[in-house]
This record gives sequence, structure tokens and C-alpha cells, in this order.
Amino acid sequence: MIVSRNLFFLVLLCLFLLPLPVYKLFWLARSRETTGTLYFIGHGNLGSVLGISTYPVIWFQSGRDTIYFNGNVNIPLKPEEKVSVRYQVSDPSDAKVNSLTCIWGDTLAYEFGPLLIFLIIFFHPDLVPKKTRILIGKKPFLKFLEVTKE
Repeated sequence: MIVSRNLFFLVLLCLFLLPLPVYKLFWLARSRETTGTLYFIGHGNLGSVLGISTYPVIWFQSGRDTIYFNGNVNIPLKPEEKVSVRYQVSDPSDAKVNSLTCIWGDTLAYEFGPLLIFLIIFFHPDLVPKKTRILIGKKPFLKFLEVTKE
């Protein structure tokens, strides 16, 4: 099967970059919102270069259970401060502070590297030229065919 360069990269982009945001959207759709309370500020060591980091330990009620979880690093909260929390009913320990950076930050961080690589490969004129067609087969699995003007 011969496909165009643009279609090939679009399919690769969908295969490699869509699963994480789709998973996060399903997580959000199935999550429940509640109010949590800052229990205490924990301290961790991210490495000698970054120094000591702080993270909030937050608790909330789920039915008759009290759930404790660690929030994202360096969220500025005060003791006993109330925060909005999202969690899964089937797994309340998988809770997150309900803010854009806490919910989508890890997804964006994991997506940025591969997206940058795809963009460099796609837009660099010497890596895969614009008029290239890609032959998908058994041996070799991918073969790049340059279209020549006659």
C-alpha cells in the first residue's frame, strides 16, 4: 500500500499522541468532584539540583472512608484550606486537585516530547521530503519513495 507523506504522519500522530488525552477525557468523564482539605505539607527531595520540594497531602471523604493523597509539587495552599478534588468512585486513591495544571499537566508533559519530534521530522526538508510517498509492506516494512518529475 502506498500512502502520502501527510497521511502517514497524520496516522502516526493519531496512534502515538491521541491515546493519553483520550484516556484523560474518559477519566474526567467518569470522575466525581468533591471538596478536600489540606492535611499537611509534605517535603520531598527531587534531586540536589532542584532542592527540596513541597507537596500538599489532602484528605476527603468517599462514603464512609477517608482518603489521603499527595497533590502536585509546590501548590501554594494554606493549612486547613479547602480545595476541589476529582476522583474515581472505583479507585478513590487516584485523586487529583481539580485544576488545569494538576489534571492535564502530566498528560501535556508526556505529549510534548513526541509531538516535538514529529514536528521536526515532518517540517525538516531533508528528513522526509514533501513529495515522498511511503510504501507499507512486509520487507522492508516502510520504504520511502521519492516522486520525481518527468
